[in-house]
Amino acid sequence: YFQIQENSPAHHAGLEPFFDFVLSIGNTRLNRENDLLKALLKANVEKAVRLEVWSTKALRVRELEVVPSNMWGGQGLLGASVRFCSFQGAHEKVWHVLDVESNSPAALAGLQAHQDFIVGADQVLQDSEDLFTLIESNEGKPLKLLVYNTGTDLCRELVVTPNVAWGGEGSLGCGIGYGYLHRIPSRPVNLNSHGALPLPTPDDNSRTREIPPGHHTEVNTFTSHLSFPFRRDSFTDG
Repeated sequence: YFQIQENSPAHHAGLEPFFDFVLSIGNTRLNRENDLLKALLKANVEKAVRLEVWSTKALRVRELEVVPSNMWGGQGLLGASVRFCSFQGAHEKVWHVLDVESNSPAALAGLQAHQDFIVGADQVLQDSEDLFTLIESNEGKPLKLLVYNTGTDLCRELVVTPNVAWGGEGSLGCGIGYGYLHRIPSRPVNLNSHGALPLPTPDDNSRTREIPPGHHTEVNTFTSHLSFPFRRDSFTDG
């Protein structure tokens, strides 16, 4: 999921943008890029249907109920933009916002030092260079970013306008880190005093289960480390 509209079926089901990957709907696995998801949603309009969802933030699978609807007041049966992709390595494709200079484009856009992670944009970001290429190609133009904040534990959209002439270093005026040292800290589900999963509340339609074999997405500890305030001559690797 890239974007979830407020008060949509996806929003009420508890789906999170960027972090959630739908593995199945009903008893049907979604393991091919086709129109199966769309067809299954249409077949269950105004009916509760079970979703199996993998979270790259909590590192667990949970089950949700969603009610596809064309009467909720927004666009689509879910109210979410969706694309087919693998969750393997998804937690690696994040860019950590480091120091933010005062009155810089980054500061004016509302980027917060150290707590913010850029996790998406209007186009797919596949590797470390994609974000920097996107910023360079949008010099002087508004650029929409999806940003996760560790303090609020929420994703938000913001618009930044790269400007090399803003009066400081780089076109954003902030450091950006990429690599193993700049991953989003995982938030495993909290266990109760007996070491078990907490019971759901009456209005909680989700349930969790142990991570199935092959679904753990931690990687080895040797990964390149990039950190620069979006200026090529300040690139470091080590």
